[in-house]
Amino acid sequence: MAVLRQLALLLWKNYSLQKRKVLVTLLELFLPLLFSGILIWLRLKIQSENVPNATLYPSQSIRELPLFFSFPPPGATWELAYIPSQSEAVRTVVENVQRALVINLRAHGFASEKDFEDYIRYDNRSANVLAALVFEHTFNHSRDPLPLAVRYHLRFSYTRRNYMWTQTGSFFLKETEGWHTTSLFPLFPNPGPREPTSPDGGEPGYIREGFLAVQHAVDRAIMHYHANASAHQLFEKLTVIAKRFPYPPFISDPFLVAIQYQLPLLLMLSFTYTSLSIIRAIVQEKEKKLKEYMRMMGLSSWLLWTAWFLLFFLLLLVAVSFMTLLFCVKVSAAPEGSLT
Repeated sequence: MAVLRQLALLLWKNYSLQKRKVLVTLLELFLPLLFSGILIWLRLKIQSENVPNATLYPSQSIRELPLFFSFPPPGATWELAYIPSQSEAVRTVVENVQRALVINLRAHGFASEKDFEDYIRYDNRSANVLAALVFEHTFNHSRDPLPLAVRYHLRFSYTRRNYMWTQTGSFFLKETEGWHTTSLFPLFPNPGPREPTSPDGGEPGYIREGFLAVQHAVDRAIMHYHANASAHQLFEKLTVIAKRFPYPPFISDPFLVAIQYQLPLLLMLSFTYTSLSIIRAIVQEKEKKLKEYMRMMGLSSWLLWTAWFLLFFLLLLVAVSFMTLLFCVKVSAAPEGSLT
């Protein structure tokens, strides 16, 4: 019972100090409500739109490179690097790839992948390399055939070349570069299809940068190498295209984009002043030696901390309760499934 009386006395002391700071107390309660009101205002200003139909996209041909690659670099031609250069089978495949891609393309062989990397690093003509075709096989002799289970990988430029297409259809480069092969989705996905105006799927540009066209040409060349007649008959009847997967009906709500960036900031600003008030009250008590005096009178240190905790917990509970009520109030009629 003595502990409870001491705790009640400390709470009365903290309450007496707090009620003298009328303006501070009002600010601690008003700021969370103010920033909550900003979120409600954004909700009222930003209107959502119901898209009832699925978003469909036209098919894209991958038999040829995009039109951008029909124009070679100034004073040069596009290069198709291939590794290893000593294999006749690899050269045969690369020649078929050259014919399939139609554009003016020069084959450039390298003995190893390290030689190719040195060429990219130190040669001024390395910017002309469209792609590098690297076969993951060891050819002991130049006449060794290509195995049936072919393994290869393509190496493209890290920076985009065909930068004329962007999400907004402008001629400017976007902020990010690279192929983002470690990510399945953007860090902050937007409502609706990603890059809705790009029928080729947008970033990182598997169609617009020529990746799928080169890959398709290499696969066809390998099939022709192993079974020329059968592959020729097959591709006379078969056409390979790429098409974006349809996006189902959705609710376009830009407020979701705004809230995922601004909500953490607004919540932090709501309680910044309260945090400063808590620090000031505790430090002021320590500077004036009041804490030491109360400990000399027999009060435990944990009671002092408990009293401060309960005071500000109740104060924050009032503010958070009002914020919760504001967030739960329906402020406008919106399509089903959107935030209101």
